[in-house]
Amino acid sequence: MSKQTLNKGSTANDGTGDTLRVGAQKINENFTELYNLLGGSTLSSGVSLDSATKGIVFTGTDSSDGFETNLVVTEPTADRTITLPDLTGTVSLIAATQTLSNKTLTLPQINDTSANHQYVFAVSELAADRNVTLPLLAGNDEFTFNAHTQTLTNKTLTSPTITTPAITSPKITTGINDANNAEVIEVPATTSAVNHLKITNSAANGNPTLEATGSDTNVGLNIGTKGNGTVTVTSDVAFSSQSLTGAGAILLTKTTVLLNSSSSFTATLVDGTVIGQTKILTNKNSGTVTVTPASFQPGTSLVLQQHEGAMIVWDGDDWALISTYGGAVI
Repeated sequence: MSKQTLNKGSTANDGTGDTLRVGAQKINENFTELYNLLGGSTLSSGVSLDSATKGIVFTGTDSSDGFETNLVVTEPTADRTITLPDLTGTVSLIAATQTLSNKTLTLPQINDTSANHQYVFAVSELAADRNVTLPLLAGNDEFTFNAHTQTLTNKTLTSPTITTPAITSPKITTGINDANNAEVIEVPATTSAVNHLKITNSAANGNPTLEATGSDTNVGLNIGTKGNGTVTVTSDVAFSSQSLTGAGAILLTKTTVLLNSSSSFTATLVDGTVIGQTKILTNKNSGTVTVTPASFQPGTSLVLQQHEGAMIVWDGDDWALISTYGGAVI
């Protein structure tokens, strides 16, 4: 019902205003509507207006305890509209402990401990809905981020691409384990290491390469066993070779030396660098070859005719003649 206004006429007692009965009826109907809105046949004592706060005061069901809920607003700087949804539920408050259901957050932010900076959560444009599943944690844990330095534990990586990998551990020795967690490769740490292994793959019809490299000029490669174990080569083996077709120096970096000339010539050999260093000499052509080591245990030189060969080993002081097929020492 709209508010009914009493017609008081243009002047006093001009006969154009409402009669007392009509006026009383309008007054009763106006008050009835107000009572219905504010409690029914009796005005509600649970809701009132506070002129000081410009708010609505809710007393609650127990008015004797003196506690009230005040609904007030912050002084607006422009017209504001607060829309309540067409739903039954509980209002969520900032500091209250409550459970939120079916809420969509747009650019959510979380304060840090001092509340002067925020974690801002940003998303990319999706082509469809995506589920992010959190694991069933057995204890407290933390997220892992791309650029943040963190230690991963008990992670299984499928088809990983690793840039600049490093194997590190608080232990002095660490390594790589197999699927049964048994160690396959042990990688001990060396203080101030400058030399290392280099493994190179190959194209079709080539051989992969395992070699020593580093900042030193000359870097060897040690292959050892434990106790009385032996190094077993399970396939054919060939030593690196050098071919000499005329006078020249035998290289320390090559084990097999093919002497191949139809004319006689002389080859020289400097002292070895490691005890046990071995040279296998073979003359496959008709020219006589005189091999003169800088230090030679049996004599001065070794002379090899065609199809003759010899093996010599560096003993730390001299090249020692181990075996010979033909050949003469002078």
